[in-house]
Amino acid sequence: MDGNDPRLIDVAVLSRFPITHIRSHQHFLDPASPTTALFSRDCLEVDVEVGAGASKRTVTLYVNHFKSMSGGRRQTREKRVQQAAKVRELVTERFGPTPGDSPFVILGDLNDYMETNAEGSPAIGDLVDWDQVENVVTRLPTDEQWTHFWAEEDEYRQLDYLLPSASLAAATVAVPEIFRQGLPLRAVKYTGPHLIGVGKDKPKASDHCPVVFELEVA
Repeated sequence: MDGNDPRLIDVAVLSRFPITHIRSHQHFLDPASPTTALFSRDCLEVDVEVGAGASKRTVTLYVNHFKSMSGGRRQTREKRVQQAAKVRELVTERFGPTPGDSPFVILGDLNDYMETNAEGSPAIGDLVDWDQVENVVTRLPTDEQWTHFWAEEDEYRQLDYLLPSASLAAATVAVPEIFRQGLPLRAVKYTGPHLIGVGKDKPKASDHCPVVFELEVA
């Protein structure tokens, strides 16, 4: 189903495991502007069934793509604050006051970084630093915790997140992998191999890098 982006940018889930339930939240309205959608695309809630028999479990994914920083980080901050707060609310409504005990993952391009600078403070801090989840990218060395290249300012930051619930994260000892082979060649901080055909700026897969993480679901 299409989300709210007029350019038809959507979020999605691909799964080898059965998807047993989906729920769109694209209908929520921005409390600061009641005629405007809260989520820039959607917060797509997806239940995925893993395992079999007595070990069968349901893992819930909250798939997001928050408001971009286009126009300025400070100028667009409030929209992301509202989006992050609503995601927390949805998780708590589903799993109760200590949702970290349940198996879920909040994920996607949250379009903000956790550092405070001259452009302002992070809009997503209450979500990323929530004690009910873990930002697993922080398991990597500090210099490797970037998922996005912004050519205009030659900046490398984390904008893309996997936030498994505290219980899922605690059961998993893996370290995430950030797949950077699709970056343009001018992202010189990455010195590894590239996909065939990638150019200095174009063609490229994206300025964003997929984050890969193998979860242990007990």
